[in-house]
Amino acid sequence: MLVSYPCVFYYDAESNSYTAAIHDLELFVEGNTVEEAFARAKEILVTYLKYAKKYDEDVNDPTPFDEVKNDNKNTVLLIDAEI
Repeated sequence: MLVSYPCVFYYDAESNSYTAAIHDLELFVEGNTVEEAFARAKEILVTYLKYAKKYDEDVNDPTPFDEVKNDNKNTVLLIDAEI
């Protein structure tokens, strides 16, 4: 089953880097570019869901994309993962 979680990308001018946050799962990663942060966010999402399934852990449902997008001035993208 394919699931999609909204991911918010925050730019830090001081470090010239991005933080990707999947708030529904409390997952955070950093990257030097949006593309790098996106790739790392996808990797951590896949890993998180894999282990949650393996250990039969409850996983929060994703917040609807429009809700996250409308409540945020930062870049918001969907990240997909197969579970």
